[in-house]
Amino acid sequence: MRVLKSEILSNKIYGLNIYRMEVFAPYIVKNIKAGQFVNVRCAPEGTMDPLLRRPFSVFDIERKFNVFSILYVINGRGTKYMSGLKKGDILDFVGPLGNPAGLETTRNNILLIGGGMGIAPLNLIARLALESGKTVQVMAGFKDSNLLLWERGLAKFGMKYRIFSEDGSWGETGLVCDHLYDEPKIFRDHDIFCCGPVDMLKVLKKQLDTDNIEAIALIEGKMACGIGVCNGCVIKVGRVGDNDYVRVCKEGPAFRLSEVIFG
Repeated sequence: MRVLKSEILSNKIYGLNIYRMEVFAPYIVKNIKAGQFVNVRCAPEGTMDPLLRRPFSVFDIERKFNVFSILYVINGRGTKYMSGLKKGDILDFVGPLGNPAGLETTRNNILLIGGGMGIAPLNLIARLALESGKTVQVMAGFKDSNLLLWERGLAKFGMKYRIFSEDGSWGETGLVCDHLYDEPKIFRDHDIFCCGPVDMLKVLKKQLDTDNIEAIALIEGKMACGIGVCNGCVIKVGRVGDNDYVRVCKEGPAFRLSEVIFG
């Protein structure tokens, strides 16, 4: 983990109020692991407003060019500031942060289940899994077609995928969790990673717990320090004989879905 200041190569609209930023950072490209993130300073040089950095999953990497990218939604002053940054500007960030998701120890077949902006960390997992020779399948759900550009990347990866949208404007109509068991055999030989809105993860947890199927969930949450000092991002997990509170930024963001206790 390092504090870095790197050049922005592009910062383009990816969807309505969604941007994809590409940053030249050899250290991140060399050291990033599945599930890790960067913590970005979202204030001009010489100012402290907003005070806190913002955490963003690494969306993708391009090893040949030493470039990583993040996907973000304009959702306040910090991300509004980020959307105004241009090619050649400098991004101040800390990373890579978080406990890796353990992709190296999984089986050779990976199933990724995502919802909305939860596709961001899953996209990197797909990249790293394919690089290591694993087979990847994707199931993802969205409200609409606002993230349609993402499908281009899936096509380039050359892996099997299914897209669902609530309004029917993209892929199949419906909710991704309603179609988990369309291919029940997939759970016999695939390890599962998931990320998305809490409501989606709750439904997914209930479905998988019923059949004693484990998944690794990448939990998204508001953070302050991003390095485990302030305890501002704790969640509750249930383990054998006890419950505990763990930090998303330090022990996570990857947790066993069966252990996460949602409020």
